[in-house]
Amino acid sequence: MLNASQTTRKVRVVRGPVDLENLGPRFAARDAAGQSFGALSTRGETLATVHGASISVDYGVPYKRGRDIFGSLVSWGERWRTGANRATHFTTDRDLRFGDLEMLAGTYTLSTIPEANGGLLLINTQTNQGGTTYNADQDLGRVPMTMGTLPNVVEAFTIAVEEEGDSGVLKLQWDQTEFRIPFEVQ
Repeated sequence: MLNASQTTRKVRVVRGPVDLENLGPRFAARDAAGQSFGALSTRGETLATVHGASISVDYGVPYKRGRDIFGSLVSWGERWRTGANRATHFTTDRDLRFGDLEMLAGTYTLSTIPEANGGLLLINTQTNQGGTTYNADQDLGRVPMTMGTLPNVVEAFTIAVEEEGDSGVLKLQWDQTEFRIPFEVQ
């Protein structure tokens, strides 16, 4: 039995009988054709220019698939990898300021602690790791997020970076929830 009830997938898998005579040839044919069975979650990439800063975000894209998301699949008050699979990586070629936190040009990983009234964005200096790997000692810092409701359901988790007035905003959108984190280009 696989127990992933403490992960964002919230599943338990119990092994049962497998019809290898039927499945084996199908798997072999897909493999011979170079076709992958693929991960449950794809990768997403956001590329944006905000007041001269080139920003890219590489993240896993989980899907709603009829599930309740925030406060259920993604628990309030607990660190979430903010996507799926590999850690979410945020790269900027210019220094940014998130509230009182200065982010120098470079690559960082992002995770969050969602709360029903907003929560925190965690910016970490550790890169090139899976989404469940996290070392708080390597946090650059934590900044508050505001939360709002979207008019339509967003099936695929999405990270957007946009200009907004004289600054920029990082948006985390999934289901009918949007977390917003404003920033300034230095």
